[in-house]
Amino acid sequence: MIKAVLTDIEGTTTPISFVKDVLFPYSYEKIEEFVKNNLQNPQVQKIIEDVKKEINKSDASLEEVIENLKSWIAEDKKITPLKELQGLIWEEGYKSGKLQGFVYPDAYNKLKEWFDSGIKIFIYSSGSVKAQKLLFSNTNYGDLNYLFSGYFDTNIGNKKDKQSYVKIVKEIGFNPSEILFLSDNPDEIIAAASAGYNVIRLVRPLDAEYIENFPYRQVESFDEIEIGRV
Repeated sequence: MIKAVLTDIEGTTTPISFVKDVLFPYSYEKIEEFVKNNLQNPQVQKIIEDVKKEINKSDASLEEVIENLKSWIAEDKKITPLKELQGLIWEEGYKSGKLQGFVYPDAYNKLKEWFDSGIKIFIYSSGSVKAQKLLFSNTNYGDLNYLFSGYFDTNIGNKKDKQSYVKIVKEIGFNPSEILFLSDNPDEIIAAASAGYNVIRLVRPLDAEYIENFPYRQVESFDEIEIGRV
């Protein structure tokens, strides 16, 4: 029996285009100004040091740090200090009203249905927990963070690594067989399945394609998912 749902965001609850065409360009445009204006912020100081560790150059200049961050955005790198910094930048954008999150109608309706029926819902995204909460607090359906019992990002591990899902099981207190994982990424689906989860791959028409002979169920929207019939 499914007691919990763990869901990805990008390509699953939210269009990839929102992340690629709205959030990423916004952070790329703002990143240099934001870092230079917040050099006294302990969070930003730590992020700068973490970037230096990531590039293995302790004496890197601020300009080098910023250029690496920009290149990581352009290459869509899933690097934790970048994701943490983007979360801070997006927070300013949401507060100013320049950014608003978007959630697919079918995802909203089904998540609310599951929440109302007592199913626990968790998020697992490569975006930082801060970025996740910001997106869902400012959506086309208002603040949706009440739907979620917890959030996970790359601090718990790579989303394509089986051990990340093993760690999440320990964190949320359900057996793997009681959890349904949803994502558009086939490698993430395989990793979660190898950890014993129930899995369904989302194949949004604008975001992904069906994979022939894929060993797990693939659907185009949350409307096709019924808990108990996964």
